[in-house]
Amino acid sequence: MKQNKLQPGILALIGCVSIWGSTFVITKSLMNSIGPFMIIGLRLMISLVVITPIALRRGFVWKMILQKDYLLFGLTGVALYFGLANTGLDLTTAANAALIQAANPAAVALLSVLVLKEQITPKKGIGIGLSIIGVLLVAGIPASNQGATLAGNLLMVGSVIAWAVYTVQSRKIPSSVDALASTTASFYTGLIWLVPFIAWEFTHIGLPVISPSSWLALVYLGLVASGLAYFLWNYALNSVEASVAAPFINLIPIIGLTLSLLVGESVTFIQIFGGLVAILGVLITQNIPIPGRGSLHENPDPTH
Repeated sequence: MKQNKLQPGILALIGCVSIWGSTFVITKSLMNSIGPFMIIGLRLMISLVVITPIALRRGFVWKMILQKDYLLFGLTGVALYFGLANTGLDLTTAANAALIQAANPAAVALLSVLVLKEQITPKKGIGIGLSIIGVLLVAGIPASNQGATLAGNLLMVGSVIAWAVYTVQSRKIPSSVDALASTTASFYTGLIWLVPFIAWEFTHIGLPVISPSSWLALVYLGLVASGLAYFLWNYALNSVEASVAAPFINLIPIIGLTLSLLVGESVTFIQIFGGLVAILGVLITQNIPIPGRGSLHENPDPTH
């Protein structure tokens, strides 16, 4: 029985990480005509139109939006994570963004040690150190002639930290709360936090003119990256062992980098080296935590 489930589970993992890896290039392309905060707002609204009716049948209730925990989750896991990532991506390349996001699991491990006082082994310490060094190599050397800036790279690092803070916070969610219900609540509260920034962007940039292709990209981000990929990830976790699924996380930045290069971006050798060092650090750090429940952002979703 297990053998019969393995192949579909592996295919689901490949599909999931491929979708998430593609979001760097797609989001970057949208910024030619739409502001970074408007992209987040539209993406969340498209996603919520679809997932809210499902979430209501799986335990989501409207009063969750006013609860302190979900207000904090929405602040760190949506407003800060997506906000810093999108503004950073607006200033740097999709390739840089993908490489920096490779440090997400190690950042969670480090914060778990600092905040939750989890035990740190020498092996884990070495892995965390390598990931930090790798990200510093990527973030500190912007690629020439590609619009990459140190500020944009540092904003991407900030999004990694925000995601790690959220992931540690989200461990407070009781196991009885459905993953989709908590995700939906976080999306709504995150949207509330983002309203002032979207309004500011609208005031200074004006209403964007969205082409049909841009609408398709937004629908892809809202439904495929935030919906289908989430389903594939959870299906895979129910089909294969966590130790099998964990290494697939590291394909996300590699896919993102590959697609970035295919659309004409460039990176320096030292940045590629830094990205590989960060991924190596993640592999060494731990048996990467693969959450079987919780909100969407507990999954290694880099979709900003």
